[in-house]
Amino acid sequence: MFDEKSAAETLYASDRSSYPAPGTARIELHYLPILHRGHAFLRLVRADGTTEELHGFSRSRDNGTINSMGVDGSRLVAEHSSDGPRLVDPTKEIGTIVEGAEGDIAKIWERGKKAVVDINADKKTFDYKAHDPAYEFGGNGGQIQNSNSVTYTLGRAMGLDLDGVMKRAGVERKFSGWGRNLLDPKYDRYVAPSQLAVTQTP
Repeated sequence: MFDEKSAAETLYASDRSSYPAPGTARIELHYLPILHRGHAFLRLVRADGTTEELHGFSRSRDNGTINSMGVDGSRLVAEHSSDGPRLVDPTKEIGTIVEGAEGDIAKIWERGKKAVVDINADKKTFDYKAHDPAYEFGGNGGQIQNSNSVTYTLGRAMGLDLDGVMKRAGVERKFSGWGRNLLDPKYDRYVAPSQLAVTQTP
């Protein structure tokens, strides 16, 4: 059975190899640096070294193109990448969130994949909003709704403590849009002005 105490002890191991121990797997939190901010995403690492990733992206409402740096008013989507890294280096690891028996970690990962489907299946869709100047002055960024919001939502759906990993790494303010659970029925979503949503997306 999956044991949170064991996972926590493994999390702080100082000489962990790039491969999990035989028969185990782990879920890591990573990010792509973008200026002084970042695009956070989740990575599954199996015992054999193969990986999968879960991301949030901006998708053009005109031609469907996906971009990690979107334009306000484009569509915010979630994505499951099953064939290794979705983004090229230099991405950076924030930390391991959980590690344990491969079968148990796979069950957690499946919850994330289901949340990807749920986010994309929302009939209202989610409008992308990259940033807000208020965030630079210590606020919560108004109605930012971006790729980091997707990753936060996936973490909540998987029952993972992403906030704790970020706090231990000292990067809590690097990810604007964090803390927004898109699948919470009470979530107050950002809705782009119609001219952005229809005529000004790439």
